[in-house]
Amino acid sequence: MLNVAFSSWFYRYQQQALMLKERRLIVLVGDNTWASSLVKTIHKNSDDKKKGKEFTSFIYGDSINISSNVAKQRFRDKLGSESDLVVFQDSDLSIDAFACLSGTLKAGGVFFLLIKDKSQIIKSLFYQRFFNLLTTYPEHVVIEQSRFTLPIIPEQKLLNSDNTIDNLLAYNCVTQEQVTAVESVINVFKGKRNKPLVLTADRGRGKSSALAIACAELLKSASKEYELRLVITAADISSLAVFYKCLHTCLPEGEFQKGKFITRHGSVEFITVDQLLKQPIKTSLLLIDEAAAIPIYLLDKLLSICSRLVFATTIHGYEGAGRGFTLKFQRTLAAKYPKWQSLHIHEPIRWRANDPLERLVFEACLLNAELPNIEGSSKRNCLSSLKFKRFSAAELANDEVLFKQVVSVLVTAHYQTKPSDVKMILDNDQVQLVCLLSIETTKRQIVAVALLINEGSSGVHSVDATDVCAINRSKRRIKNQFVPQSLLTQCGIEQAFEYYYMRVMRIAVHPQLQQHGVGSFFLEKLTTFATLQKVDFLASSFGATKSLLSFWLNSDFQLARIGFNKDKASGEQSALVLKALSSKAKVSINDINSIFYRSFDYLLTDEYKYLNAEIVALILRYCPEAMCVRLTEYDKCNIEAFANGYRQYSSCVFSLHLWLKLTLCRSPTTTDKLIVNRDKDLLVFVSRILQKQSINEVCTTYGFTGKKMFEQFLRAKVKNLS
Repeated sequence: MLNVAFSSWFYRYQQQALMLKERRLIVLVGDNTWASSLVKTIHKNSDDKKKGKEFTSFIYGDSINISSNVAKQRFRDKLGSESDLVVFQDSDLSIDAFACLSGTLKAGGVFFLLIKDKSQIIKSLFYQRFFNLLTTYPEHVVIEQSRFTLPIIPEQKLLNSDNTIDNLLAYNCVTQEQVTAVESVINVFKGKRNKPLVLTADRGRGKSSALAIACAELLKSASKEYELRLVITAADISSLAVFYKCLHTCLPEGEFQKGKFITRHGSVEFITVDQLLKQPIKTSLLLIDEAAAIPIYLLDKLLSICSRLVFATTIHGYEGAGRGFTLKFQRTLAAKYPKWQSLHIHEPIRWRANDPLERLVFEACLLNAELPNIEGSSKRNCLSSLKFKRFSAAELANDEVLFKQVVSVLVTAHYQTKPSDVKMILDNDQVQLVCLLSIETTKRQIVAVALLINEGSSGVHSVDATDVCAINRSKRRIKNQFVPQSLLTQCGIEQAFEYYYMRVMRIAVHPQLQQHGVGSFFLEKLTTFATLQKVDFLASSFGATKSLLSFWLNSDFQLARIGFNKDKASGEQSALVLKALSSKAKVSINDINSIFYRSFDYLLTDEYKYLNAEIVALILRYCPEAMCVRLTEYDKCNIEAFANGYRQYSSCVFSLHLWLKLTLCRSPTTTDKLIVNRDKDLLVFVSRILQKQSINEVCTTYGFTGKKMFEQFLRAKVKNLS
């Protein structure tokens, strides 16, 4: 009887959501068997199933009673897909998966959140805040097994429907913004070359449909004399489900064959990014859908594939790599194509404006956190007006305005920020959040933020000898112990877990105050803060770019390691840097740094062979001079003989190797143009002499016409610099 009553209630609840064109959340709090029986009743009695309509449900988690169809680590593959129902039963309560899957629901869709252990909520400041927000929405309901009652469904006025004018819009689009998007894509094809379009939108705005409609319009205009080959790529073909469904609706006569939609005089073909880069193709137009899910360095390479490009992506607040797409890739795009165009779709199509589920997710995950402007004279003489302050998790959870400010600044500097990072700030007791505040404004203004995590022998969270032994033998890894584990397993520092580390996980300065010395000032304050907590090492790990590495090394941090593998998102190798604060750490840092530089030369010919030459030069600039071999009279004569053309390159290369290391080591960090230009010239030497890249590779990279021109350059520069 219980299931029958629930099924009847749910039908009315879901139908109301459908009429209002909104999505809703039902939280079931109780044991797994009870909750799953209710959900199974809904699934079995689905109205769409009864009518023979297509019904899609995504089931995520580890319930023993309902089989999941979304893999734990593959929930992002569902971006670009649509669903009628989502069932979420996850013992870890992954907020990343929750936020992602919520975006797949169509109007009238319902998200079931199954919670069997209420203590998970009580122990979590994030979920306490989440459920406090949830109670402010009459559309969402919580049903508990222990006191089962079916909520009253209030009568609600239907929205003023705009469906009557939908068919009056061009291309049968749903909104005028979508019409504009379709025409913008078509113009990339028909207009001047080298004017790529970047089309962005939050989920449910009809972005993928706009791409499909534009492709359909172009294919309709194709002819036997002028056949069209359109190419689309994405991180995964499964994310193009909406695109191909819409394309088939627009062109029902077309056929879909193995990733290729074929019409009488043209086609739209899916080709993976790897295939596109391996074998360049001829295409009339290249579309990159869900571009933010593709690593930035691969997007950079795609810029050379075709002169007519459309990059479309979901930018759901800061989620996923979307922020990196906005902050980083678009700068690269502007450098190559200054006339690139941008278009953002605001109005939702899959659900109504101010949809209650979207609003809840945005508020809970602070996806709607907007960066405030810096007020008053804070931009001038800003360092003297800044105050350093630590905020507790409780303070942040109870002050939405403050929390939004913190997150809005934090996400400007890190492109892989996720909703789970917001949860970590509130729930991880190893994490501390510190800020710089402007004291000149009438209200509290956050101008810089850092996320810190305590690792190693930090008292409460120390790791015992058994665990250390297991880590050393690669038998286990411990969460929130990145630095000591890296030092032990990658650098061979046996005493790594005997030190107390404070790792800077994120550090961000408000964009309006960047390049004003605020970041370095902030690091000084962090050093004092860590010293007062008796920390041995202040540490950080990040994707090694020249500017970032310079920032840390100029602030008296020293290198412990450069990773061998490139980050999947950025294409950068990670750097691990340390700053010794205690007396025992100051003794150890020299050993750690020496171990790194001792093997760096050797690794440059293999693992670091294609590490950016600017980064190699920068690293060697901070090499202790004591680790460089002194030039003998023989070496000096060898170098002079090479510079004057008396001796072959191969006969002198080892002496040149020693000379180059010393030259880089003694090179000052400066903005003087003569020295900067000289250092740029030295990059050729780095690639050929230190990294042993072939002459052909070096000539291609640096623009030499051949071996003769290359060697003439080397001799002239050695003569000038030695």
